[in-house]
Amino acid sequence: MFKASLVTCLAVLMMNGAATADPTLPDWTAATFDASSADITNPNLAFSTNTLSIFEGEVEDGVERIEVLSTTQTKTILGVQTRVIQDIAYIDNVLVEVALDWYAQDTAGNVWYFGEDVTNYNYDEFGNFTGTDTSGSWIADDTTSFPGIQMFANPSVGDEYYQEWAPGVAFDFAEVLSLTGSVDIDFGTFTGNVIVTGEGNTFDDPIPTIVENKLYAPGTGLVLIQEVDDEGLVEFEVPLISQSMVPEPASVYLIGMSVLMVMRRVS
Repeated sequence: MFKASLVTCLAVLMMNGAATADPTLPDWTAATFDASSADITNPNLAFSTNTLSIFEGEVEDGVERIEVLSTTQTKTILGVQTRVIQDIAYIDNVLVEVALDWYAQDTAGNVWYFGEDVTNYNYDEFGNFTGTDTSGSWIADDTTSFPGIQMFANPSVGDEYYQEWAPGVAFDFAEVLSLTGSVDIDFGTFTGNVIVTGEGNTFDDPIPTIVENKLYAPGTGLVLIQEVDDEGLVEFEVPLISQSMVPEPASVYLIGMSVLMVMRRVS
């Protein structure tokens, strides 16, 4: 399906056991957000409006396909205008999740994550659609749930930070493992400047254990997701397979196609 990836990052490939981190929660109130906060231009995680990025690869449950669309929509949270990013996930062509993620960029170029509106699609043991739930949804309120960092403007190896802080929902964290990684996938070859992060969720495990790596290439953004096993070794990979501009109203079309697939499943 895709060429074997090459990741030049000793911390990722040469672990003798699962890596752990010691993340902290960045103070979003120390950041400055202006009228252009919904314009995500950080070169390592740029979200140009109407850009559709598609990832696909074999995982434990089957072939995972993730469609990430930067919409023209915005949402104001805690007085900050955020960009709505639509994230649709399938396993073996069966819709499993539709999420609307909310990102904003401060004036220094850091990209913050303000929450997500999630719809999970559930099926019985025979594959019949049984309904939906909203598990995983949260929104920053500056009381119990807080924005986290998704990508620093100037990341450094060893940075450890929370991406989500939502009690009862998620405590996602990341650690910057390398700034000089290299990746070779069908979509393209990126050499010597790939940012590699290790990520996990202390909601599932109180010990901050890295369960996946994400690799970001300047000018493209996320290019590869790697799931790692209990020994910290790469077990599955979901690479970027395409990135293109789509016409408006793209989000309506994608959600409509997803719902149609569920209806076909039910029938």
